Amino acid sequence: MFGLTRWNSFDDVFNFQREMDRMFNQFWNELPTRTASTSSPSLQVTAIDDGWRVDVPLPGIDPKDVALEVAGNNLSIRAEVPSEGTDKNVARYEQTLVVPQFLDLEKLTASHRHGMLRLTLPLKDSVKPRRVEIETEAEGHKQLMGAR
Repeated sequence: MFGLTRWNSFDDVFNFQREMDRMFNQFWNELPTRTASTSSPSLQVTAIDDGWRVDVPLPGIDPKDVALEVAGNNLSIRAEVPSEGTDKNVARYEQTLVVPQFLDLEKLTASHRHGMLRLTLPLKDSVKPRRVEIETEAEGHKQLMGAR
């Protein structure tokens, strides 16, 4: 029989993972609400086991000059870097992201290392998969109701 291939469950898992990564990256890249007053660094969005990780490159910006604000489903990243010397010019960066409903902004964490701002957005508990235990009745405990 020609054209038959053997089913491989690992291929399905990896294909699903690739498609999820593609979908998440496409979602973040096509957001119409992304705004920037100066140049906008590219975001790297990665699906992790319990949510999403967003990496924002901010080279040369001190983490003390970065502010994160959450309002509803909007996450704003702002940075103001004062210029050195007597010049009063300020370099500004601002970007606002609309975060999907299934991510928990209340548990957002942020870290900064080597010019990279890393945001971790966990899934809400209500959308995480959970195991449901099945209750069983022992056969010895059943009582028959009938005529006496």
